[in-house]
Amino acid sequence: MKQLYKTIIILLLISLKSYSQAEEAIIYFKDGDSIKGFAALKFNKIKFKVSQDDKPDTWDEEYVKKIMLFDSGTTRTFEYVKLNSLDKPKLVEIITKGEATLYKKFGSDFSLTDQVYNPYDAPPTVYNPQTKSYSQPSEASQFYYIKKQKDKYPTCLNCGILNARRKNTSKFFADCDFIVKKLKGYKWVFEDIKEIVEFYNDICLGE
Repeated sequence: MKQLYKTIIILLLISLKSYSQAEEAIIYFKDGDSIKGFAALKFNKIKFKVSQDDKPDTWDEEYVKKIMLFDSGTTRTFEYVKLNSLDKPKLVEIITKGEATLYKKFGSDFSLTDQVYNPYDAPPTVYNPQTKSYSQPSEASQFYYIKKQKDKYPTCLNCGILNARRKNTSKFFADCDFIVKKLKGYKWVFEDIKEIVEFYNDICLGE
């Protein structure tokens, strides 16, 4: 039995090893400085090193404003944002920026899975010797927050019950009749949220 548990642990560690690889990055500090290097996101913190051979330092919201990650021709920007009056700032991805800015938060504060597996990583594949099969935990929860420049805190569009997403989105864009009508007529669905925000910034505010 001990040998079985040992085997499971070893295989789990092997499956986890390939994740969380550092990507090319630029880290931006609150004092205005920025440094190029390599970074990986870990449970609301940033593991950053100047070169691949260096040992990474850990940074958080105390000193860092945002970080840009570069991978396979794509650029992703993560920023520390205070989502409410109680919690510390969270490291969220900027999906689109403007008068209304859309953020994506990875992981739930109330999910055991998201506390065990780093929500910024793809879920690891784990081999179970008993069943001789591979399994994969479900992907981390993703929550979309949106904030107008005048707002103190962003609004979560898909927190809580599932069918509240459309209602929350319509309420946020109540000053744009076109968006509200599209949502009510199911011409736009929640999966179109990036397009909706861009339309609001580019068209609705120009009317």
